[in-house]
Amino acid sequence: MTRTYKRIVIARTDKIGDLILSIPSFFMVRKMYPDAEITLLVRNYNYNIVKNLPYINRVVQIDRYRQKELLEKIRYFNADVFIALYVDDFVMQLAKASKAKVKIGPFSKLKSFFTFNKGVLQKRSKSIKHEAEYNLDLVKKLDKKLFEERFEINTAIYLDKSNIESAEKFFKDNNIGEKVLVVNPFMGGSAKNITDEQYSKLIRKIIDRQENLDVVITAHISDEDRGLSLIEKIDRDRVYLFANGGELLNIGAVINKSKVYFGGSTGPTHIAGSLQKSIVALYPKKPTQSPTRWGIFGNEDVTYIIPDENSKENYKHKDFDSYTEDVEEKIVQEIIKRLER
Repeated sequence: MTRTYKRIVIARTDKIGDLILSIPSFFMVRKMYPDAEITLLVRNYNYNIVKNLPYINRVVQIDRYRQKELLEKIRYFNADVFIALYVDDFVMQLAKASKAKVKIGPFSKLKSFFTFNKGVLQKRSKSIKHEAEYNLDLVKKLDKKLFEERFEINTAIYLDKSNIESAEKFFKDNNIGEKVLVVNPFMGGSAKNITDEQYSKLIRKIIDRQENLDVVITAHISDEDRGLSLIEKIDRDRVYLFANGGELLNIGAVINKSKVYFGGSTGPTHIAGSLQKSIVALYPKKPTQSPTRWGIFGNEDVTYIIPDENSKENYKHKDFDSYTEDVEEKIVQEIIKRLER
């Protein structure tokens, strides 16, 4: 007999890309328990990504509360199930404070063995699976048979009207056409990247080989000066900077208007994946940073360029040591092929 649950709390309280790769898990909880009340716990900066998911009842921004306050509040959700897709000390405190009868999470630190009564030993650091699959394995722990009967991959995110209007205004103000390459060159440092100089040379080559191409550089407002400097380095017409100081999915709406997206292993790349865009992605070979663990999920229209695929790399350096003219040319040709499809 299948057990039903009335109230389920799911916590994913880390970075943008990590949250997007948790969306298939949120969707599967709804598929398994269509009548349950589902509450998500997320960081403030990720709220915009999940607030419009039609199968979620409530989204709690954990940064809006003092820790003590949230530990008290969590009890009043009367959760039957607490699922931690990401674990730190505070999430484990929340799991305990929730008083949920079923507490699911990855066994990692010693504390986790005393926190989760339906824990899963995953060893994610070995990176033998995709991050989304590790998340789904935790959801499967609720009811393996039901999970397998109803399994479906859904990675969709939903843009607000305000996001779409922001992108449309930007495109109209700059008279941007239909053949658009969006490039997100700036990353937080969780994976290797290429230098701004290398981005500028790469983009110049693409523009010089493509007629009627518009290039949009996307960045957070904190990287605006760096973005303007990059445009100066590119030194070509029809290159624009979208420096976003508003909702995160404003960048998503700009990406959605592109023909091709190019970027490294970072949040906007996963947004492009969820929007089912044509993607060229720059990734390292290192298992903990590789496409096997952190690639796009649920979108097959992706080409991964891995500069260190056949060479040694010093992973203490933030930029690729093994980025060569051959790698650059490979990226250029792949992007042009997709632009001309």
